[in-house]
Amino acid sequence: MNISTLLANITFSVPIILIFGLGIGIYYYKFIKREYQLLLLYLGICLITDIISRILGVIYGNNLIFIVIFSFLELLFFSIYYQLAFFKRRIWVYTIISSIALMFIAWEIVNLWNVPPSEFQSYSRVISGFFIIAIAINYLFEKIEEKQKQSTLIKLNYAFIIFYSLHLIFFLPINFLINVPSSIKYYFWLANLLLTLTFYVYLGREIWRNGLTQKRLHSGL
Repeated sequence: MNISTLLANITFSVPIILIFGLGIGIYYYKFIKREYQLLLLYLGICLITDIISRILGVIYGNNLIFIVIFSFLELLFFSIYYQLAFFKRRIWVYTIISSIALMFIAWEIVNLWNVPPSEFQSYSRVISGFFIIAIAINYLFEKIEEKQKQSTLIKLNYAFIIFYSLHLIFFLPINFLINVPSSIKYYFWLANLLLTLTFYVYLGREIWRNGLTQKRLHSGL
């Protein structure tokens, strides 16, 4: 089995893990904290995007546009998620910056819709990842100033910083990863896939742990 076949096979574990995480969240929904309830929407976005991109990839032989579409949905989610679950007050500067970034990504969606893989060059993943990292680091500094070192939100925040920082590295040379003839590109995609799977497993595990703990507290066990 060569690296491209291995990569293709491993990708099928993505929807399985997402469905598993969503199932756990739905089962414990009334017990889990608000930040985890909202994360179910993120897992749902990931799952729906993954499934549709696979279907259209088979039909049209090219689903690269979903990199841009997912970047738009991801940025939209996190710009709202942090305002609702993390920050105590609405921070207008993030609303303005994220709106500008979303408009740029929307522009990329329109302009890259029918572009062949050889001409595909997108900055959407870099932009969305950079914004998420920036807002997560800002939140971290805010909590350090308040001398809060341990909380559910801070743990999630660390996970977002680590994941999107590493994720950003993979998507900076996206044109190289798509068009380079060498098989070395598959190792990059494999590393990014494993990173993404680890992130999804972590989110599912945290949702399960929080749901189990909160259910025990409600039942008095």
